[in-house]
Amino acid sequence: MFPFVDLIMMVLQSIITVFINPLFWVVLVLVYNQYKKGCVLEERMLGKQRYTVWERMSSSIAVGMAGGLVGSIVMVVVGVTLDNTGILYVWVIAIILMMINPRYMCFSYAGGLVALSSLAFGFPEIDVPALMAIVAILHLVESVLIFLNGSKQSIPVFMEDKNHGVVGAFNLMRFWPIPIIIMTVVIGQIPPSGSVPMPDWWPLIKPMGVTGDIEDVMFLMLPVVAALGYSDIAITETPAAKSRHSAINLFAYSVVLLGLSVISSYHRPLQWLAAIFGPAFHELLIVTGRRKQKKGVPIFVSPDSGVRVLDVFTGGPADKMGLSPGDIIIGINGRSVEREEDLSVVLEQFPSYIWLDRTTLEGQTLTSEFSSYPTGLGRLEMIVVPKESSMVTTAVEMSSPFKRLLRKLRKKRKKD
Repeated sequence: MFPFVDLIMMVLQSIITVFINPLFWVVLVLVYNQYKKGCVLEERMLGKQRYTVWERMSSSIAVGMAGGLVGSIVMVVVGVTLDNTGILYVWVIAIILMMINPRYMCFSYAGGLVALSSLAFGFPEIDVPALMAIVAILHLVESVLIFLNGSKQSIPVFMEDKNHGVVGAFNLMRFWPIPIIIMTVVIGQIPPSGSVPMPDWWPLIKPMGVTGDIEDVMFLMLPVVAALGYSDIAITETPAAKSRHSAINLFAYSVVLLGLSVISSYHRPLQWLAAIFGPAFHELLIVTGRRKQKKGVPIFVSPDSGVRVLDVFTGGPADKMGLSPGDIIIGINGRSVEREEDLSVVLEQFPSYIWLDRTTLEGQTLTSEFSSYPTGLGRLEMIVVPKESSMVTTAVEMSSPFKRLLRKLRKKRKKD
């Protein structure tokens, strides 16, 4: 029987020590910078920040810690060891790729490049199955995080569509610092008290360089730090639906990659397949997903009659009335609503009581009420899809730090 309870307790004790790891704080700084840029984008689009940097950070840290615990348990169950995985090379390449494009801050790309370099040139000499298993498990964790947290605090944007004119969309952008446990191998030492005996079938991936009886090998838990990021655009689906579909696809990708990694540890030629599959299919998931969003039918389109809600501010009147992204407001206080100005005519009078007639994405017609005594209500605190193209600001994906640096250098040269 597998000793799950004992291992979970050991994982919890080990994972806490990640807070004294300097790399963990480096990751937090990187995540902070990404969210700070997102807040700037949101303020430019909406005129205000709906969520502060620290609100985004606290959510990411909390979810990332939970994801790290799940990933650590899977790592231990599979028996992945950090020895000879070239993790330092992976980190350096991941940071370089992030400078090119923030969404490339992903171990699938960096891990695949390091693995292919090892297989093709023999440098660095690494344990390819173990490295690709680490990539697979990290993305398994990421798929769970996206499913649970990927649509949170998304940024509404406006885009110009050649067929539908002005359409609303959501920029999904989440980053998670992940403290995770990976094991390292120690040979020739007496197991300390409190060690946990493992089943005969374990580990699934035999460590590189270990020969002879695996019972003579001791595995120690080592806390390390990873950073997971999710960047996407929701045009033809709601943010929740888009992140859910992305999570399911990524989960399937992770399971296949993990299976290839385990099998390739016993059949060396399959290591090439695992190393290529990792980055190639990850990019395929992103490209096909974005192509589907861009070529599909947008759902946040301004209707011929009524006003389409793109998003609502948390805690505002629209939110308290139950309005949701995609709703079409067709009436207010008995007056027909054709354009946003029709709402303004009523709200300019600061009514103490309003009722809205609306149609949901599912086609239901509902009436919502709201009271505001004694001051009255002047704003609904929501974002609507504009009808005029002059109001459009396209902001789908943040530019890379490298591109921003080049722009600054070009501007400086022009001034000189």
